Amino acid sequence: MQTFTLHTHNHEQNFDGRNSAREMIQTAQDKGFSTIGVTNHLIVHPNMPSYTADMPMFFNNFDEAEKVYMRHIEILQNLKSDFKIDIKIGFEVDFFTSPDWRKHFEKMIKKLPVDYIISGSHFLKEKDESFICNIFHFKNIASSIDDETLHRLIINHFDNIIAAIKSGYFTFIAHLDYCTIFGLGDTPEYDEYKYKIIEALKQTHTPFEINTSGYDRINRPHPAPWIIEKLSENHGLVPVLISDDAHFAEHLGRHFDQTEDLLQKLNYTNRFTLDMLKKP
Repeated sequence: MQTFTLHTHNHEQNFDGRNSAREMIQTAQDKGFSTIGVTNHLIVHPNMPSYTADMPMFFNNFDEAEKVYMRHIEILQNLKSDFKIDIKIGFEVDFFTSPDWRKHFEKMIKKLPVDYIISGSHFLKEKDESFICNIFHFKNIASSIDDETLHRLIINHFDNIIAAIKSGYFTFIAHLDYCTIFGLGDTPEYDEYKYKIIEALKQTHTPFEINTSGYDRINRPHPAPWIIEKLSENHGLVPVLISDDAHFAEHLGRHFDQTEDLLQKLNYTNRFTLDMLKKP
């Protein structure tokens, strides 16, 4: 049984968690976890859409974002002495492929004293990143996007995940098929791109998570069980961990038992361990 949770969120600094860091950490300790990792969103891009202007979690300027992230880290560091549970500090990063983004990201992440970072891809985008759209907000503009354009954006989304895997930045990759919980990229025509993600994970041995929030949203974990099964072949070339993606304290550890049963059924023995955490 996995005794740590490494993909969680809280509400300080206007992040999208619903409980304070203290409440999240206390609940994890009360539930018997040995370690909690806090991974609020790191989302910065100069072409951030205008409709995110009143959403402080989204940034179009790395310098402004860095101030918020440093304060986030300070809040968590100040809590460590109040708890017995081990507290790890990280970020869930939306990765972009442009050289300019990578240059600014690499400069900033070197300054942030974090234990690890994970990749969570939440955007549809054009290749040149002139257009980016958070998938959660896509419903607001969907009527203006034709089918051909949407098909291209979804392919670019999957290609971006592959690039994130190959970048070597990340301790593990979060919710590989995130877009499918919104009904995007969930038809067979996109399976070839999901197979490419599977191959990239196998080639790089980059760990991935089974995100248990899917049980509540679409009645299955994500990635989809068939993807987990493909990755489980030969006992799993790729280390796997279970994540609750908890935005509420009561979600910590949700559906872990059910997911442990799935991994046992698949004989998936290559499990992620805490010594695999790596600084970016």
